[in-house]
Amino acid sequence: MFAFRKTVVAASCLVMLAGAAYAQSDWLKGSTEDKLKALAQIQPGVGTVMIEYSTRFANLYYSAKGGNWALADYMLKEMREIQEVGETTRPGRAASLKAFESTYLDPLEKTIKAKNTKEFDTAFNAALKGCNSCHVSNDFAFIKYELPKAPPAPLSMKPWMWLP
Repeated sequence: MFAFRKTVVAASCLVMLAGAAYAQSDWLKGSTEDKLKALAQIQPGVGTVMIEYSTRFANLYYSAKGGNWALADYMLKEMREIQEVGETTRPGRAASLKAFESTYLDPLEKTIKAKNTKEFDTAFNAALKGCNSCHVSNDFAFIKYELPKAPPAPLSMKPWMWLP
């Protein structure tokens, strides 16, 4: 019991020291407006968001192909969430991102909920073409998404026995 208390006290001290060091750091200084500007400058842009988005897009594909519809649904949910980050931090891109969501992600969601592989293939291929069309229309024609030959995340793309 004494060793446990000692560990808790030591951990608490480290947390307090880290907090004090963070509070004294020089990067976030000045007026409230200056601090808000500094925080705004470090928010992820759409390029950063798209890295995660593309990974989840590939995992969505492979999980659906593996019959793990629950994982496909989760990947789609996460794609929508990370897209919201891009819409918030880069409002100039929000309309384009929202249009992509309603045009391509909504149909994908329907096929995932229905667990319909044939319709999923059609919706996924349309979304993939939509990605690249969006890049072209937003002056990023040099970015062409291609589905990787294998899922990028070290996840089982097949359903677990206890999943419906």
